[in-house]
Amino acid sequence: MRLSWPNSTLRNSTGQSYRELIPQHIGNPRTLLVLDPPYVCTQQGNYRKAAYFGMVEFLRLMAMVRPPFIFFSSTRSELPAYLDLVAELHLPGWERFAGNQTLTVSSNINCNSSYDDHLIYKF
Repeated sequence: MRLSWPNSTLRNSTGQSYRELIPQHIGNPRTLLVLDPPYVCTQQGNYRKAAYFGMVEFLRLMAMVRPPFIFFSSTRSELPAYLDLVAELHLPGWERFAGNQTLTVSSNINCNSSYDDHLIYKF
């Protein structure tokens, strides 16, 4: 399948908050959300922002997400457990996350330490 779009589609998207960017594209059925959110309760220094990404920001983001989506996550994130909880308890919007798939890659940092990277998706 070949995807094409006008060159201007993403021209002004760099530096935009998810609060601004997602609503601009969420109504387009050809939009694929590719998300790598900060871990909850962390400073966003690695994301070029000094703001704190807390539970409220995480829940705001999750309220906007709908398929198709791809999330990047790791052992340090509670995103997989959150998605399981939403589906298990049928919390509002649970249908958007039910049936998601996860690809996991395990990596060794050294002989005593390892972690898992997750790619969570639903198309």
